[in-house]
Amino acid sequence: MTRILVTADTHAPRRRLPDWLVGLAARADLILHAGDVCDRATLEILTGLAPVCAVRGNNDIDLVLPDRLLLTIEGVRLGLVHGDQGAGQTTPERALRSFPETPEIVVFGHSHERLEAARGDVTLLNPGSPTKPRGGPASAAWLLVSSDAWEIEFAFGEEAR
Repeated sequence: MTRILVTADTHAPRRRLPDWLVGLAARADLILHAGDVCDRATLEILTGLAPVCAVRGNNDIDLVLPDRLLLTIEGVRLGLVHGDQGAGQTTPERALRSFPETPEIVVFGHSHERLEAARGDVTLLNPGSPTKPRGGPASAAWLLVSSDAWEIEFAFGEEAR
């Protein structure tokens, strides 16, 4: 089983990485950051705890990151994108349409709103934001992947330990 910590919209350095998120990152096999990292030091902190795959968000002006990534982990195809670009009226629509390859899970950020939803055969996952949430508490998510199957668990603020 691969334990993947999913986060987005950390918005450092204006917002410090919370201790609870750093604690989760230390237990991860892999970290997915869906954009708006905003500062290289944040990536360095996370990379010091686990391997990181990150994409560029609309506020990642000084970071050289890809716009999207397509990964396969234990047989599960994952798409990673920020969700601010492309066709669609909503962030989930833009994220989904970023992947004509149709991965099983599309991970995105941008809206700062936690979401797990099915769109046909695709699961959409937005972990929310650990530093600047909208519509709920600070959050991240665990994506537990094992042999072509997965499970999603949200982690909330200080309760996330």
